[in-house]
Amino acid sequence: MKINECYFANKNYLFSEIADKVEHFKKDRLNQKIYNLGIGDVTLPLDTKLVDVMERALKEQTHINTFKGYPPETGYDFLKNAIVCTYAQMGIKISIDEIFISNGAGCDVTNILNLFKDVTAVIADPTYPAYYDSNVLCGNDVILLPLNKSNDYKMSPSSLSTDKSYLIYICSPNNPTGATLSHDEIEKWVEFANLTKSIILFDNAYQCFIEDNSPKSIFEVDGAKSCAIEIASFSKCAGFTNLRCGYTVVPKSLTRQDVSLNSMWRRHQCTFFNGVPYHIQKGAEYVLSDEGKEICKNNIEYYKQNAKILRQHLSNSNFEILPSNNSPYVWIKIPLDMTSWQYFDFLLSTYGIVCVPGSGFGVGGEGYIRLSAFAKREDILDACKMLT
Repeated sequence: MKINECYFANKNYLFSEIADKVEHFKKDRLNQKIYNLGIGDVTLPLDTKLVDVMERALKEQTHINTFKGYPPETGYDFLKNAIVCTYAQMGIKISIDEIFISNGAGCDVTNILNLFKDVTAVIADPTYPAYYDSNVLCGNDVILLPLNKSNDYKMSPSSLSTDKSYLIYICSPNNPTGATLSHDEIEKWVEFANLTKSIILFDNAYQCFIEDNSPKSIFEVDGAKSCAIEIASFSKCAGFTNLRCGYTVVPKSLTRQDVSLNSMWRRHQCTFFNGVPYHIQKGAEYVLSDEGKEICKNNIEYYKQNAKILRQHLSNSNFEILPSNNSPYVWIKIPLDMTSWQYFDFLLSTYGIVCVPGSGFGVGGEGYIRLSAFAKREDILDACKMLT
């Protein structure tokens, strides 16, 4: 037996490294207030009506007639039907057996690699580090497509060869930059993927923050069902970061080498996953109800306003930021002659402000930081005063 040496080639996970630095800082500065505008974790509490729904589901477990054991590996039909209805409201037809309930998008976006061999991954630079890290740990080849001013922080397939297939990661709005792909821009990727028999992994974690006409699902684009897998989460839209629930849509029409990827993913989940607890799925079902959507909308508006406050204050103080209204994150060019990690240390030691150094999202992020709107309003306002 041999150790997977790819783990030695991979650095520490970005957000764990940040957490360690903050903990060391707290020990040295016991009375220093920390303004955590770093990791994208929600801060608003769960609504009492949502909690009531989950409590009732838990109480069902105390009665012999309603007790439930292991959940279905792919999810309960009641939640999958609610997701089908949500897509239908966007004019998208998805069948119940194309939906796989999971314990979060982060797991699916990495575990999906188990379906493929000899992968060449196409990943934006900068982008969510789990895309790159998971491929490195698997020993896969990676092609990084730089995001910068010259391409409006948007990647396109124009530089890729059409002679091979790829596993293409698309997150729109992008994390960390907030740049959002238009329908035409996503359509180019779909056409390229179908031409080259590539697979698009469409990370839909932030679709609830889109305010313009950009697609909220890749399946709004014709031809996507033959080349794309969509991965979504209840974490940001409903505050499920602790509860853990998401879902992946694998169209039955998506095949490679005459094999159904839907069947392969079903086989994978039945082997490697034991399902999401019943009460969590009942909570997710409530979130997709009309009442639940209204509650989520209020929370999302709170975070959108936080992002707007950050953008306005920083822009007025001559910080160079990427002007995206579709994202809970603000991508900021460092105003001093410092590296991303040096500026991270400067903000933490000077103001107690936690950011995310841009270089943690890839080489292309050097010279930038990301601030998160998933914070308390008073912390956002205090941070703005200190920075401006």
